[in-house]
Amino acid sequence: MKGELKLLLNQRQLEIVLELFENPDTYMTASYFSNKHQCSLRTIQNDIKQIKLEMSSVDCVTFESVARKGCRIIIGDSDQFLALKDSYYQQFSSATINYPNERISQLLHLLLKEHRAVSLYDLENTIFVSRSTLLNDLKTVSDIIGRYNLELLRSSNKVMIDGNEISKRLCMMDQNLIIANNIVALAEQSPNAPIEKIKNILVETLISFKHPVTETALNNSIVQIYVALQRMQDWFFIAPSELKFTEDLEPERPIAQAVFDRISKEYFIRIPDAEVDYFALYMKGQGSFNTSDIISPDIDNLVLDALSAIREQHGVDLTDSLNLRIALSLHTTSLVVRIKYDMQLKNHLVDYIRQSFPQGFDLGIYFASHLQKVFHKTVSDDEIAFLAIHLYSALARQHQADGTKKIMVISSMRQSENILLRQTLLNWFSDVVAELTFKMPEMIDEDDMDQYILLTTEKNKFYDAGLAFYVDPFPERQDYLNLKLAIDGFQSIDDITSIFYQELYHVQSEKHRETIIQQMCRNAAGYFEIEFQSLEDTVFERDNMRSTYWGNGIAAPHPLKAVSSDTFVAVTVLPQAVAWDKEKHMVNLVLMVCIGKNNPKAFQLWNYLAKVFTDKNFVKRLLPNPDYRHFIQLLKDTISLM
Repeated sequence: MKGELKLLLNQRQLEIVLELFENPDTYMTASYFSNKHQCSLRTIQNDIKQIKLEMSSVDCVTFESVARKGCRIIIGDSDQFLALKDSYYQQFSSATINYPNERISQLLHLLLKEHRAVSLYDLENTIFVSRSTLLNDLKTVSDIIGRYNLELLRSSNKVMIDGNEISKRLCMMDQNLIIANNIVALAEQSPNAPIEKIKNILVETLISFKHPVTETALNNSIVQIYVALQRMQDWFFIAPSELKFTEDLEPERPIAQAVFDRISKEYFIRIPDAEVDYFALYMKGQGSFNTSDIISPDIDNLVLDALSAIREQHGVDLTDSLNLRIALSLHTTSLVVRIKYDMQLKNHLVDYIRQSFPQGFDLGIYFASHLQKVFHKTVSDDEIAFLAIHLYSALARQHQADGTKKIMVISSMRQSENILLRQTLLNWFSDVVAELTFKMPEMIDEDDMDQYILLTTEKNKFYDAGLAFYVDPFPERQDYLNLKLAIDGFQSIDDITSIFYQELYHVQSEKHRETIIQQMCRNAAGYFEIEFQSLEDTVFERDNMRSTYWGNGIAAPHPLKAVSSDTFVAVTVLPQAVAWDKEKHMVNLVLMVCIGKNNPKAFQLWNYLAKVFTDKNFVKRLLPNPDYRHFIQLLKDTISLM
């Protein structure tokens, strides 16, 4: 049995991995980690062995350990590495949520995945605890599983969990074991991801049977099938003797059979009738919230309302991402309890997450503000960092989806009056746009909204609702820059640096945050002909919600809501550092980031700024020569490393 137990990295090990990932090519010693995590050198050495084993199955990085130097990560494939780092942040989020019961959860996870008894010796070596600690933990495990009519069977040196499969699954779901140990799979949204395949199979089957279902019921059913699939792939099946029901399973039984027939073909697994009957019984109980549901209607609605508020206020629409909604609902279920009873978690990587995923963190603030309105309690930055990981992952997937570019201009002007605009747009974008169409506002339908990038020559209901990007009927160079970003996103480093305008770059000796922001708003409003008061109000509204300090001497104030179509960054360099917030974080560089209204592609800017936020030496290199050209060159050098 020795060597066969497969254990996910624990919270401390994930912190070590992420610190190595944030400092690639840099050697870090076991003594350093021992002091930082306040544990023995032997414990850290065991952690490093576990990490080395984990990294041996990864292609995009090499884990290197050298005597007297320490260990380090060497990046092979940069793109794959970024995805890998993202997945480990999500694992860290899951591990931290289960802390401090992490070791108990690990034991439950290990024992419930084994068909035979496990030796105590193997368990000791897998979770790195003494025999006495293990025996105490097993008493806790016995108490937990007893709630589900399961029993811990123990001999002198072996242990196993005994009971029926339905009870084991209820235990795993109720104790958050399936979700916690599959957080990355649940967040993935590629066509081949299990959760995506299950969703498509279930939706298509329900449609073919014309069987109505609520969104909450759909989400819960997806999770139920995912859990069943995971267990069946490990050769755990529901036995016919476990099912004792008198209900008529029509019409759910044929639907369940059709779903599992497709699951069987997709995953090459023979599915017994008892599994089909159990899912049919589960579907029949979906008329109201029941004990085997993971996501309640209240939580599902809470998440959807928060995402809808983000869409309305910030022009970022994530409401259709079913994977995100499931992940956030599962996370929010436990978060609500922590908020209500003042049990919010600490997140040791909050600064890393804030700097590495700034847009995700900012959306996490908006999501948390919605929870605060409901529960009248403040959500901590530590908890927001967990939300940020889910939101960033969804944003990254959204940015990757880019199909054929077709443009429709909504305009009340006659065709003859649109000729200049038509020709100008064709001259600018003929190489990237496959179709350019003009329509009157009253002729727009839902198909147009789905198939086209919408522009409008009037600030009408389509503009106000965040559906169309404004374009001047007589466009100039600034319109070109805004439209290029809206249509094509950032295609080069020059595209990025072009929105850092020299006219909005200043070196100041001001000592007060409010005055600095006010002056930056005034300069930007004058340059872009924006209403100053509207810009100032929305920037301070966001600034007063939560600190806009992002680390390493950099602050990035920004509007809570877009007030114009212009995307730009105003820069103020402060040779004398200024205390920026209540925590007295000292700031030498202020980047006021303004994303154009209804321009979701411009949000990619935050991904590039993350490289600046995480660069510990950017400000140090800038201050000796705070000239605009020097700043732009530093910016190019930093971004080019991505």
